[in-house]
Amino acid sequence: MSADGSNRTDQAIEWHLRQNDMDEAAWRSFVDWLEADAENAAAYDAVALDLEHMADHPELFPVDAAEAVPPAERNRARSWLRWGVGAGALALAASLSLVVMPSLPNTTADPYVVTTKPGEQRTIALADGTRVDLNGATRLELDRSNPRTATLAAGEATFHVRHDADKPFLLRSGMLSVKDMGTVFNAEREGYRLDVQVAEGAVLFQPRKDKLTLQAGAAVTARDDTGHVAVSRVNPSHVGGWRTGAVTFAGEPFARVVSVLRRLDGVHVAIEPVLAQRPVTGTIHLTGEASDDVPRLAARVGAIARRKGAEWEIAPR
Repeated sequence: MSADGSNRTDQAIEWHLRQNDMDEAAWRSFVDWLEADAENAAAYDAVALDLEHMADHPELFPVDAAEAVPPAERNRARSWLRWGVGAGALALAASLSLVVMPSLPNTTADPYVVTTKPGEQRTIALADGTRVDLNGATRLELDRSNPRTATLAAGEATFHVRHDADKPFLLRSGMLSVKDMGTVFNAEREGYRLDVQVAEGAVLFQPRKDKLTLQAGAAVTARDDTGHVAVSRVNPSHVGGWRTGAVTFAGEPFARVVSVLRRLDGVHVAIEPVLAQRPVTGTIHLTGEASDDVPRLAARVGAIARRKGAEWEIAPR
């Protein structure tokens, strides 16, 4: 592998490990990196595919195999572990693959990635008849050879799944997964947090672990870092409301509401720390125009909005 290729792979691994904890600025930098060179996206897809394979086959990586790796490689792998136990372990397995596994088993996987920028919405159709509506600042990883699986790396999407009892649709996100049981559902990944809301039918949350069935009108909020899982109720008609600009909140901190605005409007909004945890409840109607949406949002928490060039600032009155 050339020096450029090795460096590109290192960058891809670093971006992969950061996916669960990137802020808006990091996300924009990531999208810029992907779009700067087609080989960047190819390197990222290859890393994601390798790590997924290794996660599914831990038996291929015995603990004592690390002794066969040169010290420099072991040191670099250990440095990756600081990013987090789960992702770091996969990165270590990736470094070992060069020594332990001269070649991976044959696979028919044909991965590809669909991304949207902040403020951009997009609808895609999968080969199995499933439709996916993507909100802004979203990254969805797919496989042409298996349209019944998807990975939501970041952002938000509404899934209209064509039910197939023999081949259920499986959505992965971080360390969590959702299995379709014939449904329309919305999934949102932000940092370590995953929110799933069901509009029609039902889904099985964590099919290999919790086996929690969510019927229409049910919602779950789960975190990779703490393992916390909370179930709540939602109005099924409000699920995926971002598609029409009607977003409903139930006691959500204002900082999270602002992140939803950024995703929909593609505008950067800075808020004073004192406002970050102020709760917001109710439905907010967004037009997609920051000049209308930002002042209206600020008013919901008794604050004022100021425009600074292309950016906005929300502060207490």
